[in-house]
Amino acid sequence: MIVKERKIYTVSEVCNILGIFKNTLYNWEKKRKIPKAKRDPMSGWRIYTKEDVRRLQEISGRK
Repeated sequence: MIVKERKIYTVSEVCNILGIFKNTLYNWEKKRKIPKAKRDPMSGWRIYTKEDVRRLQEISGRK
């Protein structure tokens, strides 16, 4: 049986990929320029999938 690995990205990792500060990501979300992030049910932290990161790159124009 083959199980696909599913990478989950943290806010810091997403910001590093996009080349932005955390506050910029939070402001974009607050101003609804980007979709709200999913939350980890245990910690409440924002989490992003590979698809989420790709979509943020497209929306922000940062690839």
